[in-house]
Amino acid sequence: MKIRLHIERLVLDGLATSEPRLLHQALEQELRSRLLEGGLSPELRSGGAVPKMNGGAITIGDRNRPAQLGEQIAGAVYSGIGAKK
Repeated sequence: MKIRLHIERLVLDGLATSEPRLLHQALEQELRSRLLEGGLSPELRSGGAVPKMNGGAITIGDRNRPAQLGEQIAGAVYSGIGAKK
């Protein structure tokens, strides 16, 4: 199965990170892993664009590392596009 995912814009209101590249890498890796393991929602399997998607929630703490944030954000995004169990 080949999945091509393009996120035009990811809005993270109130979230600042000193290492955006690490956050991006962690998000991409975790989202890829979740999609390979759990699949894509049936509504999105045939392709097409989605103008807006609401994901799940994340927990922001004082010491969140970029890798942790990336994994949490990927989980939130996946909750909106992933296959429902």
